[in-house]
Amino acid sequence: MTALLKKPLSRATLWVLAIRDSFVVLLPITFLGVMAIVLWTLPFPQARRLLVDVFGPGWQNSAQDMVVLIDSMFGLALCVVLSIRVARRLTANEDDDTLPLVWVGLAALVNFMLCVMASGSPVIRPLGRDSSVLLGLVIGLATPELLRLLAPRFRIEPDYDSNPTFYFALGMIPPCAILSFAVLLSAEAFVALPPLDTQPLAALAEAIASRADADWLLGIGAVLVSHVVWLVGIHGNTVLGDHALALLGGTGGVPWKRLIDVFGLLGGSGATLGLVVALLIVAREGPFRRLALLSVVPSFFNVSELLIFGLPIALNPVFWWPFLLAPLILTVLGLTAVQTGFIAMYDLTLPWTTPPFLSGYLLTHSWRGAALQGLGLVISTLIYLPFVRRAEARRVRGQTEAFDAAISAIGAGGPLYLRSVSRNSQAGLAARSLLAELKRGIGTAAITLAFQPKHDDHGAPVGVEALLRWQHKRHGPIRADVAVALAEEGGLIGRLGAWVLEEACARKAEWNRLGLPHITMAINVSPLQLSDPALPMVLAACLARHQLAPGEIELEITESQAIAASEVVDRNLAAIVDMGVALAMDDFGMGHTSLLYLRRFAIRAIKLDGSLTRDVLGNPISRDIIQTIAALGRTRQVEVVAEFVETVEQRDALAALGCNVFQGYLYSPPLPGGACADYLLARRPDDRRQ
Repeated sequence: MTALLKKPLSRATLWVLAIRDSFVVLLPITFLGVMAIVLWTLPFPQARRLLVDVFGPGWQNSAQDMVVLIDSMFGLALCVVLSIRVARRLTANEDDDTLPLVWVGLAALVNFMLCVMASGSPVIRPLGRDSSVLLGLVIGLATPELLRLLAPRFRIEPDYDSNPTFYFALGMIPPCAILSFAVLLSAEAFVALPPLDTQPLAALAEAIASRADADWLLGIGAVLVSHVVWLVGIHGNTVLGDHALALLGGTGGVPWKRLIDVFGLLGGSGATLGLVVALLIVAREGPFRRLALLSVVPSFFNVSELLIFGLPIALNPVFWWPFLLAPLILTVLGLTAVQTGFIAMYDLTLPWTTPPFLSGYLLTHSWRGAALQGLGLVISTLIYLPFVRRAEARRVRGQTEAFDAAISAIGAGGPLYLRSVSRNSQAGLAARSLLAELKRGIGTAAITLAFQPKHDDHGAPVGVEALLRWQHKRHGPIRADVAVALAEEGGLIGRLGAWVLEEACARKAEWNRLGLPHITMAINVSPLQLSDPALPMVLAACLARHQLAPGEIELEITESQAIAASEVVDRNLAAIVDMGVALAMDDFGMGHTSLLYLRRFAIRAIKLDGSLTRDVLGNPISRDIIQTIAALGRTRQVEVVAEFVETVEQRDALAALGCNVFQGYLYSPPLPGGACADYLLARRPDDRRQ
């Protein structure tokens, strides 16, 4: 219902979100490219010689080929991913098949290749990263938008009894063909346009170069231009390198390009080495910290793509200001240091991947160059810190909200909800994270048992129920029904159930040694556990290991899922009853299968559904249902247990209706094992003071 009330996204916002998400999706490719760049441009001769010894003399050519391949293919991958993500956002609902995602992606791939062919080459390699990315953005946005207009008018509608794959493939032929033909004509027309006249730009640069403050104007302008280009996903450093002579005023400006690289771009574009430090300071866990750790080595070599596309900074207004401000201030700092004579720059060509501090020392032949870079790192870190804190707070807040919503939904819908959520949705990711934490928590202090006493109609303790407790390291206590639903859907219920059985039996054996053999231990069992042929053997082995009599244990069958009507379940239940272990049915009275189970299994106790016992004082219908169930229990010699008993009046009403065992806060909340033992010892039959 909440989703229906959300304000629809504007088309511009939809595009921006899709582009940003697409860059994040392509982060593995970006990481490969970053590592290839680092290997290809290693500034340390000793390291290069070591790689020659290990991989042979052609390793650097291989690294270069990988960089070129990833750069040229990045735009194609971006085009396909972006078109699919835009199509998914344009789809009104799951039943809307106007834009089948696979065919939208294929159409985008074909359109991209047609544009490349129109440029005069049948391969992507000569395209380069900048033109490849720009083309990928244009085609990735245009393809789903235009197909959305064309498909309703030109799509073929085969018979609905066709194979689904054939249905969509045949139906999308006309709109895809029409769009591809239009794209090819547009690309041919674009290629035929006369080249852009760059003379005005050259004249402007020459006019600026003649000014006394040209170094300041050109240096600051170059930083701003390259970083604004980065914000839309275009490689700003490449743009700056390709047009440095025009932007910086002829050969006299080239040293200032070197100043920007060494002092203005610590860690790469955006001076992101300071961003890495800020992330490590603020983010103690989670994706920001993991991304920062991954980015340490690339940033050390002035490669910032992981942060620009992974955080992401591109198309993410949260980090636009520090991304522009940090390199701008550091460039002004470097220019000031040169103009005041604090440092002198030597005519030295350094690989752009030379690490900070070393590059500052080599370029200035002085410790002052390294010290200036150290000051720049401090400044850039301080610039990024408030933005990182804000982004991390927003991330934590959003994550907490997603987990809270997922936990509430899982508790309400159980495995049915878990099966209905997309594995890649926010709810799906939260559920998968919870499942992973549950798996790691079994057998640790995060997963424990609490014990809630049960009392007879005279107030004497006659048993306890073992209750699962899960303390999540980040989100605190997690409801037991959520843990059970996760375990059932994630295939962990057997392992979790075996651990609960072992812990409960071990605690019962300990209590027996303290003088509490009369206390029955009730242990919850999921219906899925009943389908495990090994359950009776596991139970028998556990009883033998802890020297317990079968009558000391009671298995409470929960109704988290329907009990399968299978021979395995029937054999297991019969074997458990023959062993002497009692069976109880939990939440009896409101499930449509409760009476069927009572007829099917040898039940010794039924526990009334909590919604009935809570309403017993104010709802006559609940009283009638309880009285009927209690009468049935007396007839079948089945114990009737009322839980959630909180007041004397409630207990007396339940007793009058025929309940004979009571459990709830009137007597005791669930207690840790030691505290529960103390409670039971103080109320042994021979020690009661009532």
